[in-house]
Parts: sequence; C-alpha cells; structure tokens
Amino acid sequence: MEVKQAFEYFGLLEDQFWSTLDERTINHITYEGELKPHDMLLYGEFGFALIGLKPSVLVEFRDPVVNLLYLETVIQPVLFALKEKTLNYHIVKDTKTPESDLNGCIFIYSIVMATNLPELSTVLQATQKFISEDTMATILDYPGHLPRSEREIPTIKTVLYFHNKPNEELIALTSFAIQDSEKEATLSHFKRYFTTCKEKLGIDLKLLIQ
Repeated sequence: MEVKQAFEYFGLLEDQFWSTLDERTINHITYEGELKPHDMLLYGEFGFALIGLKPSVLVEFRDPVVNLLYLETVIQPVLFALKEKTLNYHIVKDTKTPESDLNGCIFIYSIVMATNLPELSTVLQATQKFISEDTMATILDYPGHLPRSEREIPTIKTVLYFHNKPNEELIALTSFAIQDSEKEATLSHFKRYFTTCKEKLGIDLKLLIQ
C-alpha cells in the first residue's frame, strides 16, 4: 500500500475503531465528555509521521486496554499493509512526563529518525523513566514549549493545525503550546507541513493561533 492509500486506510480504520466503542468507554477516554471523539482523531498525526515530518506520534487514550485495542485494530493493519516499512511502534512501560503517566501508551515512530534522533532513541530504549517536556516536544516535532516559569504563563498560546475539507467542519489534526516569541518558528513549521501534506497526502491544512 502506497503512502496516500495508507493514510486514508488509517482514517477509515480509526473511524471504525470509534464506532465499536461502548458509551461508557467513550465517556471515560474523553474525560467524561470534556473532549469529543472528533477532537481525538490521530489520522493527521499519523499522516505527518508517514510522510517524514514527525519523528513519532503518541497514542494516549487514558486506558492501556483501549490503547492496545487501537494498536490491534488501527495501527498494526496499516503498518502491515504499508509497502515501504518506514514506521514501527513501541509500547511504553513505566515512563512518566511532568504532565502524565505514559505506562501503556504507544509511540508510532519513524524507523530512520529513531536512529538519528538521540531523544527518540532514548525513549524507545526505555533507559530513562522520566521524559522532560522539552524531549517530548522534540520527538513529537512541536516548535514551541509549555511555560517553564510563572513569567511565561501569560505569554502562552495554543496552536492548532486543522484538516481543511471543502464544505465540511474543520478537523483538528494536532495542537501544541508555544510562547509569543515562537510565533515565527511556528509559521515556518506550518508552511513546511502545509506544503508537504498538500504534495504527499493531497490535503489542505489550516492554522489557528489563539
């Protein structure tokens, strides 16, 4: 299966995954309805990794059982069908960030980048039980950072990249935090993503900074 086909196949399987979940499970993994399934789709993040933009994608559904189901019904079938084996996956054990416990979460990662990016190889080798937010930003290819002090809290911005489908509701593909001083870097980052996604996946992206 070629890249664009694999991207579309992932989206199809992801839709099927959500349709098979019972209401109780959906309520739990969406933080009691605080989020919507529509906002938790990972096909865009997967596409970014598939075309060499992102070193890795984090699958984090608040429940290791659901993570595993997603692995078996979405990730594995697509990686198996992919003609060029450029991606692999890693199940996280006993590792934390300042924001969350990643035990049972899954990284979908670029095999090439795992050999060239020390931060990613360290995570995959599980040699450290704590991952800093800066390391997470590097391996997830986020061009900004969370506040590192009280002084940076007022200057934080949220960035969203949307899938801009004609005559349809925008679908959030990724979101991350930046500081005011990182706006120019973010605009360059978005331009690179926009151009590559248009060329290799045939989709348009839209940017929102708020």
